[in-house]
Amino acid sequence: MKVRTLFPVIYGVISALIGFIAALFICLRTFKLNLTVSVGIAAIFAIFFYVLSYFRGHASYEIKRIAAKYHLTDQELAQITGMQASDFPIYNNKLQLIIPKRHWAKVLYQLQEYDKKQTELKNKEGRRQQ
Repeated sequence: MKVRTLFPVIYGVISALIGFIAALFICLRTFKLNLTVSVGIAAIFAIFFYVLSYFRGHASYEIKRIAAKYHLTDQELAQITGMQASDFPIYNNKLQLIIPKRHWAKVLYQLQEYDKKQTELKNKEGRRQQ
């Protein structure tokens, strides 16, 4: 497993751990539930936070990877996604994701479609040259 693919997993585990501890203490102290029920509820929260954080980490990594692969500018990203160029600031040749996280799935999907089209065009050109 490559190091760069570990980021979403580590991010998810840390988020799940924090969510588990917080939910456990809230259930025990605030709602005065017994330990077994509290652990069960905290485990459900931990799973939820792991999945949510894993997706966010994966989406962030993939969006930045595709943008870097094609050296996309803020204008090109805006054109591909239908958003504004100011939503995609690039500092030190790195994309900064300042758009709300609820839009990341849409942006990721559109960039994956762009990547797919570019790969198909490259393959067609390769076949023509042979």
